[in-house]
Amino acid sequence: MTALAMGGVVLPTVTLPVPEAQAVPPDVETVAVKGVDRAARGQAGALAEAVGGESEHAEAGGTPELKVLGEAADGSEAAEEPAPEEGELAALSPRRATQEFLVAGVTWEASFEDAAAGPEVTEVAVRLHEDGDWGDWRALGLDGVVTEEGRTGTEPITSAGADGVQVRVRTADGETPPGLKVDVVDPGTSAADATVGTDPAPASSASAATGREIRPNIVTRSQWGADESLLGSWPTVSGRLDAIFVHHTAGTNSYSKSQSPAIVRGIYAYHTKSRGWPDIGYQFLVDRFGRVFQGRHGAVDDNPIGAHAGGYNTGTIGVSVMGDYETARPSSAVMSALTRVVAWKAYRYGVGAKSHVTLPTGASTGSDTRARPGQRVRVPAITMHRTTNHTACPGRHLASRMKGLRTSVEDRVKRAKSYYGAVRPAVGKPNGRFPASQTPAQWVSTPTYSWSKVPGARKYQVLQKYAGWKDDMPDMRYWRVLGTTTNTSIKIKTSTGTTRHVAVRAISKNGDRGRIETITRSTRPVHPSNWVRSSTWKKVKGSGYETGQAFRSAAYNAQIKIRGARQVKSVRIMAATGPGYGRVQVKVGDKAYGTINLASSKFHPRKGFPVKLPGWKNGTVTLRNIDHGKEVRISSIALARN
Repeated sequence: MTALAMGGVVLPTVTLPVPEAQAVPPDVETVAVKGVDRAARGQAGALAEAVGGESEHAEAGGTPELKVLGEAADGSEAAEEPAPEEGELAALSPRRATQEFLVAGVTWEASFEDAAAGPEVTEVAVRLHEDGDWGDWRALGLDGVVTEEGRTGTEPITSAGADGVQVRVRTADGETPPGLKVDVVDPGTSAADATVGTDPAPASSASAATGREIRPNIVTRSQWGADESLLGSWPTVSGRLDAIFVHHTAGTNSYSKSQSPAIVRGIYAYHTKSRGWPDIGYQFLVDRFGRVFQGRHGAVDDNPIGAHAGGYNTGTIGVSVMGDYETARPSSAVMSALTRVVAWKAYRYGVGAKSHVTLPTGASTGSDTRARPGQRVRVPAITMHRTTNHTACPGRHLASRMKGLRTSVEDRVKRAKSYYGAVRPAVGKPNGRFPASQTPAQWVSTPTYSWSKVPGARKYQVLQKYAGWKDDMPDMRYWRVLGTTTNTSIKIKTSTGTTRHVAVRAISKNGDRGRIETITRSTRPVHPSNWVRSSTWKKVKGSGYETGQAFRSAAYNAQIKIRGARQVKSVRIMAATGPGYGRVQVKVGDKAYGTINLASSKFHPRKGFPVKLPGWKNGTVTLRNIDHGKEVRISSIALARN
């Protein structure tokens, strides 16, 4: 023990214990906004221009970092969507006193089935009461995500301690959005906020670079006090990383170091409790003091899909700087932290710091994407929210530093490659052992998927994607996590008419993921209740049929149709065979692709009778008896996608 001398008195030095981080439940106060308050409209500055609107610093002709490619799904030309018009005043609340809060945001009711229904919101602005004064109007970005509960809203705004709020909303026709409200979040305090630490990167591997070698120290969810009871299920992950988006949160630039964890908790509470999301939208956040905070659950070891750039969330991650960089310049601490976290992910997933990538535009209505849904855009791999969406985010001052950020990231990645080498998977890949008799048509409902054991694997992550016969299969850029297991097999039940793509990857003891390896893609038959049959078909039962029943007809041109099929690669049927049975013609749309002779065709046990198509086809699938007086008996129809 050391001693400290003060005025001749020797005092022992006492090391006080550091408070442990703990989950902190937030307090969310809701203020309803009902139309235009007459008295508020008469106040000076009520209709003043909001700071942070895209129009303030929009480049003529759009952003030079964006190139729109090809036609949209509706056939429209490759051209940037115009920014929304200013619109008409639809709501203006009076100045409301509230509880003290660090985060606020505005939400309203929307249709989950049709996000374009209802009034088109063109501007949402708020002003906060802080330090005894009302601030300027601040424009909030619209994120466009509509929850199943039927709400949408804005990005959050942060404060160092506001106690009042006023809201202004414009819509295309002046109609007030239904259920309009502003939520203010008091994230609570924790004794650990003032001493929050960081989680250092794990030790690097001696045999090969895994990407963790340049991982920055991170304030984990437990360290910033995430209330995990708010965490819901959002099991989708990106299969690869194409681009990294830079954001800012807007709002205060004067928060204290001890307030940073609380602000992260406040954004988390707004996203989960007010927006109805299952988690915080950003994968990572950076405070003005240069600390990196983990956002979305699993973001350190995996690439969980976030909700940070509507239309472009898949295959990307979002890093949001806590502060308003429309009005303030980012400090060296901010730029250093941004460089560290972006370079780590770029190194780990092979993202070129100065490269360009092509991203498809998703149908995230209300996100103000510059391109139309279905169009592809070419953007820098390290990009900004404003590049793809009509928003000022991440603010003009941070936008002006993007070129330097890319150079710094490139330099850091080059040094990592020179010292550690190129990143390689920390664990090997499993080999699938799914029964060949169940591919591509899965005749049983609950097969066993199995794979080889991988040396060095602690467990295995099982991933899947699936779709009914009327829906397109999800693209290869994302997966749903089914779960993890220490076993090398799993049983998965598949509903009728569904195509299921199953993959697995090994996870090392350090949490490193191996490559995603496909086990199989297989399709369950469409249930007979979804067959449209002509009147001559009759049901017969028997244990000899695949499903215990079949439908028979000896009438010429007797037809079975399955309407609205998507992405059909082959049609496979189970049917009775033998002398005297007839022929079945297989059509998709108006074109015939093959004929099955049930009297003499070679039967494939467990695979049925296949008719392969020249590529994926969409439309009505028709099975037609093309013989007079010869019976056909069909028990199962699978519309396989491979």
